[in-house]
Amino acid sequence: MSIMLRHPGTGQTKAMPEGWSWSCFFGSMCLGAPLFARGLFEWGAVMVVFNTTYLIVQFIPTDAAGTLENWMYVIGFGLCAFFGLKANAMALERHLNHGWEFADRRYELLHSGPMSHRHG
Repeated sequence: MSIMLRHPGTGQTKAMPEGWSWSCFFGSMCLGAPLFARGLFEWGAVMVVFNTTYLIVQFIPTDAAGTLENWMYVIGFGLCAFFGLKANAMALERHLNHGWEFADRRYELLHSGPMSHRHG
């Protein structure tokens, strides 16, 4: 399902996906590409650094590096699951914080309820 947003200044509309993101789950380990596409530049940069470090560690032929590689694999899988679960919500929040508004009042009411973490 998607949520429609509208920019009040330009009138431009944008459909934002919600819920689980398969592209972020599978693609986050590809230098964070889907995170950059959603405007989550900080998280994309984190994944670039993580992926680059993981790649370098793979070429170090020591037992310690092998252990580190195994832990990084587990952490990487955890990050992929996190981004699969949260990336769409983080992208929606980013757009709302940058002045976009809900095109449909029903979504605004859902996201401004007592469970909402949005301020402002």
